[in-house]
Amino acid sequence: MLCGSKLRAALSTHLRRHSSAFSLPLRRFSSTATATATMASNHHPKDESYLNQVIPKRIQLFQSIQAKLLTERLSLSSDPIKITLPDGTVKEGKKWVTSPLDVAREISKSLAANALISEVNGVLWDMSRPLESDCQLKLFTFESDEGRDTFWHSSAHILGQSLEQEYGCKLCIGPCTTRGEGFYYDAFYGDLGLNDDHFKKIESGAMKAVTEKQPFERIEVSRDEALDMFSDNNFKIEIIKDLPADKTITVYRCGPLVDLCRGPHIPNTSFVKALACLKASSAYWRGNKDRESLQRVYGISYPDQKRLKVDSFKASS
Repeated sequence: MLCGSKLRAALSTHLRRHSSAFSLPLRRFSSTATATATMASNHHPKDESYLNQVIPKRIQLFQSIQAKLLTERLSLSSDPIKITLPDGTVKEGKKWVTSPLDVAREISKSLAANALISEVNGVLWDMSRPLESDCQLKLFTFESDEGRDTFWHSSAHILGQSLEQEYGCKLCIGPCTTRGEGFYYDAFYGDLGLNDDHFKKIESGAMKAVTEKQPFERIEVSRDEALDMFSDNNFKIEIIKDLPADKTITVYRCGPLVDLCRGPHIPNTSFVKALACLKASSAYWRGNKDRESLQRVYGISYPDQKRLKVDSFKASS
């Protein structure tokens, strides 16, 4: 059985071989460099004032907007709608009430327990998001590209939550890799450089989020609301200002993490049963060498521990 650094090294080697998305060079550290980095990490002050200021503010704004949107939704008419499944079966539902998860539960307990994301009239849709009209509905599990991509995107948010809570960093972007295996999160840490010695703490924070079964909650916000919510993060502000004027801006929350994101996401963090950090490397903001230097942490996750172990054995063979 592979574990700890051996499992991480095997997975990292496997992903470098089989996915162009993991093309950045893996940092290598001598024992002296590792010791120096560890000492620097232990004495690197977390920006508690930043966290104490921005986290409560974002959560309060999120909850306020969420409450307003819920009140508006409750005032809408819940007319009957027809929900057509891929096999032609038609389910009855109610506009602004019935969600894809409700439909999955009606089909089977197993599907409801394993469906990660849905597609509504060709648009990817959160499982808990109410349907808005008659629609064609598809449901996806981890075995599909749509399910895996969503699973890894949501895992990036779990990783981002751990990074923000542990280091007080300014999060930038956290996507799944393009048709590769896994995800990453870029963030600005000032003069802190991450390496393998940080991974245990990061993974511990991520799995804490998993055990708390944090729901992924979605709201739509105005441009001004988004700028206010992320006023302390210049990277998010730049993203928001670059969005087209008619773009729908969405924000997601899981636990203490409130993040600018188009989504969609898995129902809650507990779907992620296994998560490991693979490597850390430097990256420039928006790929521009003249911009801020960021730290990028790569990760991999699965809906069960067995798949992580199996993948590690394949990687080492």
